[in-house]
Amino acid sequence: MEKVNGIKDVISFQIHRNIVGLYKKYFEITEDLLTDHRLFISKIETKIQSSGLDIDLKELDYFTDEKFNQIRKKILDAGNDISRELEKALEFVDINLK
Repeated sequence: MEKVNGIKDVISFQIHRNIVGLYKKYFEITEDLLTDHRLFISKIETKIQSSGLDIDLKELDYFTDEKFNQIRKKILDAGNDISRELEKALEFVDINLK
């Protein structure tokens, strides 16, 4: 029985590790989007300044650090929720080896 529980623990660990890997990828994608967004805003500011217009893009900037952190929290919450649900499901699973 000890060996069967060990296998169940290994399966649980691997699932959890893959979920963590998935939300780390989502973090990377979100960071890439933030970098691209800031580059885009910078280009627009340069164009505005060279045209002599007086527009403050900070008022229009939706992808703030606060928004980035909200998205990060949602990714973490979703990953943690999935991990908990899978752990609950594994409680109802028995593994038998021949």
